[in-house]
Amino acid sequence: MFLAKRSWQSTLRIGVGLAWGLAACSLQVPSEDEIFGAAGGKSEARAGAAGGGTLASSGDGGADPLGEGGDSANPAPGGSSGSGSAEASSGSGASSGSKGSAGSSAAAGSSGASGSNGTAGSNGSAGSTGFDPATGLVSLFAFDEPNGAVAANAKDSTKNAKCVGTCTRPTGQLGQAFGLRNDVSPSDWIELPMGLLASRSAITLSAWLRDRSSSRSGAPLFHFGVGSKESFFFVPDDQNARSSSTGAHLGGVHGSESFVDLWSTRVDFTDKVWHHVAVSWNADSIELYLDGKSAGSAARPGVLPSQLGTTSPNYLGRLPDETSLALYGEIDDLRVYDRVLSATQVAALYKLR
Repeated sequence: MFLAKRSWQSTLRIGVGLAWGLAACSLQVPSEDEIFGAAGGKSEARAGAAGGGTLASSGDGGADPLGEGGDSANPAPGGSSGSGSAEASSGSGASSGSKGSAGSSAAAGSSGASGSNGTAGSNGSAGSTGFDPATGLVSLFAFDEPNGAVAANAKDSTKNAKCVGTCTRPTGQLGQAFGLRNDVSPSDWIELPMGLLASRSAITLSAWLRDRSSSRSGAPLFHFGVGSKESFFFVPDDQNARSSSTGAHLGGVHGSESFVDLWSTRVDFTDKVWHHVAVSWNADSIELYLDGKSAGSAARPGVLPSQLGTTSPNYLGRLPDETSLALYGEIDDLRVYDRVLSATQVAALYKLR
């Protein structure tokens, strides 16, 4: 009787155990994504995930840029916002996404979508730098006119430029450009309005140049001046009389005394491709940038742009001297800012296409 009772109890226990085992097998074990959410709270936020971080940055919970969107019926909680690059503003956080939705491009730090069954982030590069190329812009010569002698100043119609000679209209770096075809003596150039730098205590000047000469001619990209005592100029292919070396030359004279004399060989302008030139100038320094990178600087020049006075004539492509060679090349997108742009902002300006 005792043995029969134990046999019955053992059978009961085995049956109950089997029932529970079958029930447990029928349950789905939650995946890691279902526990934590597709983009929620993972410390490993890859580059380009919700917030536009760079390869070197990681957010607090951005989405994986390779997965798919989540199920709209069972969305995962969004992750916290990823961080942008060192210069960038923070991107927005990932939000719950509908099933199969793709993350947006985070080139400017836009948000990526997330979901419970997959992850969807952006394939972003750097986040937004917050640089607005229109802020502080006081003169803009786009050189997009299809014909005629006038080069309009988009920021001030009272200070337009004009072509002297026969300027061509080649394709530029940004839209159209003005082409100057000078072989020996000056025949084509652009005359800029007088006093373009007057009253400015700080400026940034920016332009694109494609030098088409076959030799280093010594012709300037720009020249601002008042007679021989005041001048500010940039020559892409010049020869240094002291060292006999050649290179790009930024110079300035005030009261017949030199206040800046920078030379750089970092860019060879005779390669016949487009190059970007920018110069920032205030009381602290004058800095030359070529193709978005610093090519030299002069600390505390002792002269401000306003101290050159109401410069005239001002030229693109030639010097006031009739015997000097003029530029054989193409010029595009001349800009003048009433402030000094930072190195990061000049680099962003260089990347404008």
